[in-house]
Amino acid sequence: MVKEDSPWQTGNYPGEHQAKLVTPEVAAKLIKKAKRPLFVGGSLLLGDLNGKPLIDYAMEIAKASKMPVVAVAHTKKKFLENGFHPTASMPVINLVDRLKDPEWKGVKGEGQHDLVVFMGVLYYMGSQGLSTLKHFAPHLTTITICRFFHPNANFSFGNMDDKKWTESLNTLIKNLKGG
Repeated sequence: MVKEDSPWQTGNYPGEHQAKLVTPEVAAKLIKKAKRPLFVGGSLLLGDLNGKPLIDYAMEIAKASKMPVVAVAHTKKKFLENGFHPTASMPVINLVDRLKDPEWKGVKGEGQHDLVVFMGVLYYMGSQGLSTLKHFAPHLTTITICRFFHPNANFSFGNMDDKKWTESLNTLIKNLKGG
């Protein structure tokens, strides 16, 4: 396993601005403090973590934080099968393009988002999208709550095994609920 704060894929070095490691407690505080947070759920949410579907974690996080959800890739169907209606569905590339536009009114038409939480987006897609946002969307703060460190985010969970990731997601949910 690579170091906790090293890019998970070799060669993915972000230059002089690298993500800060974030704990679940601090991530919850950042989400609660945001005026217009957004949750982005990618195709890796269709997998499971220690026998629990990852999409269940995503829905719990979205409900606890009251964040609107954008289903990217082919996750919309799975959200709907679970009785959860994402606010929007679009390819991650289109979403990144909109997020870098400070005039975009957001997925609910209430104004541009100030914080975006990514979970389950394919690593190489997330890396490129986060790099774009880092350079062209200074109005945004980005957080990744994936199992692997994303150096192009503002804040990222570190590289971790499944047990630690399960604990981190459960702690995040608990803190979003106020516990």
